[in-house]
Amino acid sequence: SIYPAVALYAKRWHDRGKSGWWTLILFVPLIGFIWWLVECGFLRGTEGPNQYGPDPVA
Repeated sequence: SIYPAVALYAKRWHDRGKSGWWTLILFVPLIGFIWWLVECGFLRGTEGPNQYGPDPVA
């Protein structure tokens, strides 16, 4: 179950135009979770294509 979750988080980071390595922020107690929640849960992805591919919503 961890692998699919990490893959999903990496895809979401890519939607935000950031590296999937940002998933490791979850290992920082409390602050990491809050950061991840805001970045991946509440903020929209980048408008248009980015270095990771086209905008999936467009």
